[in-house]
Amino acid sequence: MIGMADRPRRYTAYIQWNKRDNYYAGYIPGIGGTETEGVSMDDLKRNLGDVLAERIRERRERARRQALKPRAGWRRIDIKI
Repeated sequence: MIGMADRPRRYTAYIQWNKRDNYYAGYIPGIGGTETEGVSMDDLKRNLGDVLAERIRERRERARRQALKPRAGWRRIDIKI
């Protein structure tokens, strides 16, 4: 059975063709650092997928590190049940 985390998610990208320099440019809104280019549409899709995967890995790593640290002013206690 496939869990929710294992299912591919769909993201929307905005693209445009640069007539002067002959390349496609694109980005995924709401996720910084996903701006990329490609000489063909397939190249652009591959590049967008690569940068998106990297940003998701970075977000997960950052969330994992933040989960290990308590928020300022909070202390940890252990409770046995």
